[in-house]
Order: sequence, then structure tokens, then C-alpha cells
Amino acid sequence: MTNKRKIIFIFTYMLLILLGVLNYADDKITEYKDIKTLRVMRRFYDVRQRQPVILCELMKRHPDFRIKNWSGIVIEGAGAQASLAMSMAANNGPDIIVGDVRQFASQGIIYPLSEWIGEDGVLADGRPKLDKNGKVIYNGRIDKDETKWPGWMKLNPVVRQVCTINGKPYALPYTNVCYVGILFSKSLLEKAGLNPVEFPKSHEEFIRWCRKVYNHDKKTPGVALPPGAWITAPWLASTGSSVIVQKRVSPKTGKTYTFNEQEQNLIAPDTGEDLSSAPVTWKCNVASPGGIATIRLYHRLRWEPWMVDPETGEPISLTSKEIQAGFKVINGRKISFSPDQVITGCIFPAMDGYVLDKLGKSVAIYPLWGSDLTTFQNYVDPSDLGMMPFPGMNPDCKPVLQGSIGYAMIGKDVSHRGGPTEKDRKRYRDFVWQVLWRIGSTSAHDEIIRRKVASGQAQFLNPRDLKRLGFDDYIKECPPEYLKLWNMLDNRKILEVHEPFMGRWMLFSGFYQREVIDIVLRPSGQHFDYKTALKNLERDANTGIMFEKPEKEIAKYRPLARVIAIVIIVIICIFITLIVKSFLKKPKSVAGVHKGYLPWLMLFPALGSIALWSYYPLFRGLLMAFQNYQVGGEAPFVGLDNFIKIFLDPNFYHYIITTFKFVLWNLILAFCAPIILALLLSEVPRLKVFYRSLFFLPQMTSSLVVILMWKEMFVGNADGTINRLLTFLFGWCGFSPVDWLGNPATVMACVIIPGLWGTAGISSLLYLAALKSVPEELYEASTIDGAGIISKIRHITIPTILPLVIINFVGAFIATFQGMGSIFLLTFGGPGKETMVMAMAIWQESYVNLRFSLATSYAWLLGSVLIGFTYIQMRILNKVDFRRAGN
Repeated sequence: MTNKRKIIFIFTYMLLILLGVLNYADDKITEYKDIKTLRVMRRFYDVRQRQPVILCELMKRHPDFRIKNWSGIVIEGAGAQASLAMSMAANNGPDIIVGDVRQFASQGIIYPLSEWIGEDGVLADGRPKLDKNGKVIYNGRIDKDETKWPGWMKLNPVVRQVCTINGKPYALPYTNVCYVGILFSKSLLEKAGLNPVEFPKSHEEFIRWCRKVYNHDKKTPGVALPPGAWITAPWLASTGSSVIVQKRVSPKTGKTYTFNEQEQNLIAPDTGEDLSSAPVTWKCNVASPGGIATIRLYHRLRWEPWMVDPETGEPISLTSKEIQAGFKVINGRKISFSPDQVITGCIFPAMDGYVLDKLGKSVAIYPLWGSDLTTFQNYVDPSDLGMMPFPGMNPDCKPVLQGSIGYAMIGKDVSHRGGPTEKDRKRYRDFVWQVLWRIGSTSAHDEIIRRKVASGQAQFLNPRDLKRLGFDDYIKECPPEYLKLWNMLDNRKILEVHEPFMGRWMLFSGFYQREVIDIVLRPSGQHFDYKTALKNLERDANTGIMFEKPEKEIAKYRPLARVIAIVIIVIICIFITLIVKSFLKKPKSVAGVHKGYLPWLMLFPALGSIALWSYYPLFRGLLMAFQNYQVGGEAPFVGLDNFIKIFLDPNFYHYIITTFKFVLWNLILAFCAPIILALLLSEVPRLKVFYRSLFFLPQMTSSLVVILMWKEMFVGNADGTINRLLTFLFGWCGFSPVDWLGNPATVMACVIIPGLWGTAGISSLLYLAALKSVPEELYEASTIDGAGIISKIRHITIPTILPLVIINFVGAFIATFQGMGSIFLLTFGGPGKETMVMAMAIWQESYVNLRFSLATSYAWLLGSVLIGFTYIQMRILNKVDFRRAGN
């Protein structure tokens, strides 16, 4: 067989294999075309777990359906929902999702549940709900006569309020109420002389408890405090306030009344007027006296100095003056102490998930959620575990338990799935609805309760559930402190609140944690001005993060914005014209250049790819900047409103300053280091290849691995690699661990160093090659003239390689403006906003805040600045003559 025939045979054989694979795939599609797959997020339902009976019955009646877990690209932290947003934008999202109801509804990525539950202003039979005058009655709620599904009215009124937006239902709870309280170890409390049955009655008394469980032998706190905003909300409620408040204006008097977010009794205290139908405005309230008192409690727990009274054994708070004086006077009794008797703080920040392993061993108190005492039985013995409410700020304030519930929604893509006809799609939607309410039903939850009772764990379960299911005999076996908790709740001696829900709470909670709570608890947070931070955060929340800026305020700036836009467009056009002219200049010589169509034909694939993946998104983004783009809804044209919002946002100017600071430090450290390294490597007398290889090796490692490795080294406690090394070297002179990524003084350098370490080697090799072009005669002549090493570098080396330095400088300048990889992985813009550069802000606005129009507006502002630098770069490149360096 000739080579030609062999090639034809192989090609035919491969073609037949390909056709067979395609035919097999088509057979598999045909085989399963009648099986409809329902995709749900694993947080809602894990197909690997035991299925509740109520769901099994549904699946038996619908054998042509199956349930599969949906999983997108996993992005940890604040960018966790970016994968869901991208999937929804591609019309390929899951059928059932969980998350922030109001944020998802604002983006149009969830399907309203009106066809199963009903909606405001429409009776259950489909007729409009009219008053005596024939007008439709709207009150923002779905009342009993408007409800199609009987389970709706069984939900808590606050839960119904969470699920309803503008009179339409969008979600259902998929978990039973899980209360957030303060977990404690009874054995460790009793060891500290505290009675687990007598809960603390004020913030001051809670501080005393935290100090009493302090381990004086090991000099370690016995209390862990999570930095999450979800744990801050009940503390704020214990002050008598709330994270969000509702301001209602009386139609009769015009007076504004303020109520807490979840207040249902909306009666004016002075007139008795019912304000439930009055106009309402929702506002963030974290900078209120109650919000400040909450963070003040955190600050005291973390940083307030104290000591143990040598006579009574009680903890005593100390002031800075008393510490300097070395004594404290209590009731006329002078107590002297030495500096080593002073203890700073009485808690440690629970920054990771390993605290449960220590609960009951070294940790006595840990605020956390728990459905019952068996929730954490893999970590701690339920018989040693208890839960107490968050104590009131003072005896006049009620203690608090916060009910946390997960909410599930139907994704927008359900509207076009299930089959080619509307009947098929309706049947598919009905099945999705059945799965939604059944998994979150009381029946499914009761199965778990019964299994735990059968396994002998009844005494550790919620007495409410035991009583409801008829297990009254087991209630008396519950621990006394646990019974007391639920009796207080049933008798309304404990204020039961739900996690905040109005506005974009889930989005705001990330800012609340990063910009305030996390900084207070970090090793560098002792002198943090949390009052100013709270005021700035509340301002940001009420002007974009949680609630939008008022329309009247934006309208005032539209005429000025139009004038500025015209000026900017003219400037951009001038730069673009200059860039185009630089490309259209006729070359000095065209000899030997082919002028036919063949070069353009060969360039077409590359040009088409660039046009598709670069220029189309560019111009699509330009259009989005003038729209209110929604992932799954309409995108109305809003003109310059997005740019007005940006320029009215004080954070925008902070982002600009931070960006230039990042660029400056990056150029000082990461740009200059390779030049210096190249000069040093060129002067090494021996082992030149070894040293060059040594510095080049980091380039062989993935940049992601490099950054994560440095993240571990930057850990801000004694376990961090850098801190361990420095403690070993300088511990003798009193060195203490540095919070590298949490300290504003060090964080900017820390996000630059990994990139410097990873890329300096390859960059230095480029400069080493350029150094070969420097004539040796110049060095010899300068040596004869008596020039030293500094003079040689200044007058010979630098001028010779200056064109390459300038080219790299302009490229590095532009790339640094757009870079944010190390910041994303190390700090996500923190601590606070210390490393929130423009590129990071763009990513955050798009994939965390889901405000894509605002993100593209940011991007165009950044791009407008870089156009000028692009023109400079083109001018420089046109003047550079590239030649091969001599030996």
C-alpha cells in the first residue's frame, strides 16, 4: 500500500469513527429525550442525601423526571455567585436557586411564583380585588383571599414579607428556622464559676463572662467571635435597633415615623394612626447609636485592657491612664498591678472554620447558628452543649435570638424548558414548583426529627418540635438551660428577629464585614476609627450598595454631565485620530511588499477572532454603560445616569487614588527590581548560569500557585511563615507577629511582592540580553578615566538600554492599571478599601453586585485614561530600532 493510499485509508477510518461517535451520541439523546432533568443548586438539595418521603412520592408519580445537582465554576468568598450570574446570562442556569431574593429579582433572574401562590390585587379565583369604588386594592401583601396555595398563610408574616416583592411572591423558605444564638460549653462555664442556667443580662455582664473563661495558664481567650455580618445583626437588635429601618410618612400629619425593619405593628405612637399602608422608605441604620454600640462591644471584647482583682477574683476594666499609673482605685481600695498583669481583650477572632473542634476543649463560648443541640455532634458532645440568647445592651433591652432561613427561588430559564409546546413547559414548571415547596415543607423536616428521636437524641432537640409531633414525654428530659431558652422565647421574654432582608442585604453584609467588623477584630484594629467607617458605610449603603440613590439627586446633574461627556468624547476622538494617523503613515520603503489580497486573506482568521472576542464585547460594553442592564430582564436606556452615579460616589475617588498608589508601588518595586537584578547578574563572577536559572524558576510555576503560596506566608498570626521566621530571628528583641494583609501600612507592598517574586527572573533575562548590546569599549574607556560602578551605570548602561526600559515602562504602566489578580486572591480589596483598585472595583460591581452597567461605566472611564498612554506607547515604538545584540 502506497503512502497516498495509507493516508486516504486513515482519513476514511477516522471519519467513520467520528460518524459513529456522533450517531452514538444521537442515540443516547434519543434514548433520554423523554427524561426531563431538573437542575437544582446543591445548597438547596443534595441528591446524594436521603430523600424525604414526600419527594419520593412525587418522583414515583413522575418517572419521566429526574433531579440533578447544578454546579458552575466554583469561586470562593465574595465572588461565589459570579458563576450563577454568568450561567443565567447565558440562559443556562439551574431551575432552583438560593440566595438574595431581592438582588436576584432586581436582575430578572428568578421566575415569579404568582401562578401557584397568587399575587396582590388578584383574588384566588383570578378576579381583581376591588374596593367599594371599583378600584383594585393593593397593599403590597398577598392576603388570604388572594392565596391559591394553602401553605402560604402558614408561613410567618415576616417570612412572607421576605418572599414578596411589589405584591408578587418570588421565593419560599427551604430550611426550617435555624436560630443564631450563643453556643457554650457547660463544663467550661462551670469550671469558671459561671451558672449556665443564669444567662448574662447585659453587654457588660457578657464581657464579664468572656473574661471569666479566659485561660490564665495558657494566656489564651476562651471565647471565639466570628467576623461575619450575620452574627452582628442580632447584637445590633439587642440594642433595640436594627440594621435596616423603615421610615413611614403619615398621610394625615405628614410626620415621619421610624420603625425597625421587621416591625409588624405599624402604629404611630403619638396619634395611634395605622401606618401599614403609608408610603415607606427603607434605610440602612448601622451608624445609629445602636450600630455604634454594637461595634463598640466588639472593640471592647477584642481590645479593652483588664486585669483580675487579686482579692475577689473578678475581672476589672482598665483605662490607659490607670495602666500608666500602675494602680486602680475601686470603692476607696487601691489595687496596684504590674504591666504583665494587664490583659488585652478577652476573645479571639474566628477567622476560619476550625473553632468547632475546640468547642468544649479550649473554647467555652462561640456565637453561631444551630437548629438543635445535635447540629454539631461530630465536634462536641451534645450533653455539654448549650445555647443562650444575645443579651440586651442593658436590662431595659430584651435578649435576642435571630432566626435564619434559607430562601429558594425558581430560575428564569424554567420558562423555556420542558418541551416544544406551552403545555409541556407548563407541566415542567409545575413539577419544579412541586419540588420547591416539598423539599422545604414541614413534612420533610419532621422526618429528620423523628429519626433523631428514634436514635435516642430527643433530649437535645427543639422542645417546640417535640411538642408539635407529640413527643411530650421527652421534653422533661431536655437540659434545664435549654428548656429555659425556649420557654423564654415562647413567653416573649426573648425578642425573636429574622436576618435582615430588605434592600441588598446579602451584598451589603460583605461590605459590612470587610470594611468594619473584620478590621476591628484584626491584630491591627486597636486604633481603628470604626465610628467614621460606619458613617461612610451607611452612606454607601443608602446611595447604591443596599438602596439606590434618589432620582431627584441624579436629575440635578444631568445637564452638567452632558457637557462633560461632549468634552471627553472630543478628547478621545483626537487621541484615536492621532493613533490612526500613526498607523496610516506611508513607510519609507515598500520594496518587496506584496500588495495583493493574499496577506489579507491569511490575516482574516486572526482579525475575525480579535473582532469577535475583543471589539464586539468592547462596543457591547459601551452600549451597556448607557443602560440599566439586567442579567435576565430588560435593559432600558438611562443615558449618563451610570456615570453620574459614579462621580457622585465618594468611593470612586478613593478607587482612583488607590489605583495610582498601586501603580506607583508596583513600578517602584516590580519594575525596577528586574533592572537591578539584571545588573547584579551581569556582574556575578562565577556560577552565572546557576543564578540565572535560580531566579528564573518561579516563572515555571503557575501565578495562581505563587499567589496562594504567598498568602499562606502572609498569615497575620504566629503560624504565618514570615512571622515564624522573623520571630526566630528577632524574637529576642520583642518582635511580635505582624498582620501583613490586614495592616494598611503593609498590605499594598504585600499584594505586589508575589508578582515581583514570580516575574522578576524572566524580566531580568530580557535586560541581560539588552546589556549585551553595550559596547565593552565604553566600559574600558570609562575605567581609564577613573569612573566607578555608579558612574558606569548612570552614564553608559542606562542610556544604552533606555529604549527598552521606556517600552517596558509604558507597557507595565498600562498592565498595572488593569491588573488585580493578586489583590483578588489575597485581599479582595481589603482591609476595608485599602487595595480596592479600579480593576477590582469593576469585577466587584459586575460579578458580586451584579451591576454590569455600572461596571462597564467604570471600565470605560479607565479605558479613556489608558487611550492617552496607548498613543504615547505607539509613538515610542515607532522610534525604536530593533537590532540583534552582539556578543
